[in-house]
Amino acid sequence: MDEKSKTSIALKKFSIISPVLNGQVSSNIEYFRQVAAEPIDMPVYGMRNYSVKTLETWLNDYRKYGLEGLIRGNRSDKGKSRKISSELSEEIVARRKANPKLKITVLYEELVKDGLIEPDNIALSTVYRHIEDLTLDGRFDNAPVKKAESLRFSYEHVGDLYQGDVMYGPQITIGRKKVQTYLHAFLDDASRYPMYSQFYLSQKFDALRHCFKEAVMRRGVPKLVYTDNGKIYRSQQFEYICASIGCTLLHSQPFEPQGRGKIERYFGTVRMRFLSRLDVENIRDLDALNERYFKWLEEDYTRKEHSALNGKSPHDVLMSQVSRLRLVKDMQQLYENFFLRVSRKVMADATTQIENILYETDPVFAGKRVEVRYEPEWLSDLTKALPIYIDGKKVGEARMVRFNDNSHVKRRYPGNRRKEELPEEDMETGNVEVAAKNTISYYEMMSKGGGENV
Repeated sequence: MDEKSKTSIALKKFSIISPVLNGQVSSNIEYFRQVAAEPIDMPVYGMRNYSVKTLETWLNDYRKYGLEGLIRGNRSDKGKSRKISSELSEEIVARRKANPKLKITVLYEELVKDGLIEPDNIALSTVYRHIEDLTLDGRFDNAPVKKAESLRFSYEHVGDLYQGDVMYGPQITIGRKKVQTYLHAFLDDASRYPMYSQFYLSQKFDALRHCFKEAVMRRGVPKLVYTDNGKIYRSQQFEYICASIGCTLLHSQPFEPQGRGKIERYFGTVRMRFLSRLDVENIRDLDALNERYFKWLEEDYTRKEHSALNGKSPHDVLMSQVSRLRLVKDMQQLYENFFLRVSRKVMADATTQIENILYETDPVFAGKRVEVRYEPEWLSDLTKALPIYIDGKKVGEARMVRFNDNSHVKRRYPGNRRKEELPEEDMETGNVEVAAKNTISYYEMMSKGGGENV
């Protein structure tokens, strides 16, 4: 299985356990029972049923090892009994449901008597553990399983949920050309405070990534991130970033934007109170536009009383609950969580391409598929090495191929009779006969071959 498939599976696992991680459910076991009651559409594998114990294992693996714990390969039958067959399991369920008060020891003796269990192969303790797993799965609960309630997107505390979106900004003149701008924003649901917002010249993923990274660095990691179904918000890169820092990514249903009303109203306020007063003709570059926008945010929007905040300003609400923010403690780890990740096959000559730029690695990776992580600006730096990962572990680096330098590198090929440099003593004594045998004289070729004189 390739790295992309493993990552897709890990992200799906995280999406399932994330409500528990972020305290969105009142009872972990009840939530896992509801999830286990229905098949899960798992990338690569398709529709599959998972036990409550398996879901708990995913939760424990994430808490111990982070997202990498969900990527590591596990036994295909992990969470299932390898001794009790599905037929025997169904028989155990049927007998337990027929007589719930029947002791497990008596049930075990009956199964042995009926020839369904051989004591030498299946011990009483194995049956005990299997029935415990079945109980956790809700197999003996006759009550209908209730469907999970839809989440309400109105939160009391800051940092619980960030709403992300992008809107078209004004067209500004840069040089002799008019260019379109886009306003990316992440708004705190509880305080209506823009955790970070800025105009960009792109509405693509690179702008989203920068905006979200600034929001997390400045205001902390949210429990939830809620966006629409735009392509950039559904990219695997963004899913991986959210999972790596420990926040749940939610998307609104197509054509049902309930819950995103706050950021839509915020954009309406930007248009009415900022853009309507902006003299676009005096804006000569993107920095000038953002300078005016940041000033408006600080002096107007964040300090202005909000009717939905009981007369308080977004700044007042944020500062009153600032202790609730999950501020970043390990900034280096945060930088790594935001790295772009691409899966690449290393060619036989130990090279691979990243955005049409050729990189070379250690020959040991030739023919292998690896994951390369990097910041976009590194691709313009000849001296910057890109870290290489296999199964979530850093195993080496890739460096940009410098063709001019490589043209001067002396290489040794199979069959080359001159495998070593000429000894220094031979060079000093003028003994260059050996060297002469492995050189080509174009002068001699022209003389012997009767070539034309130029």
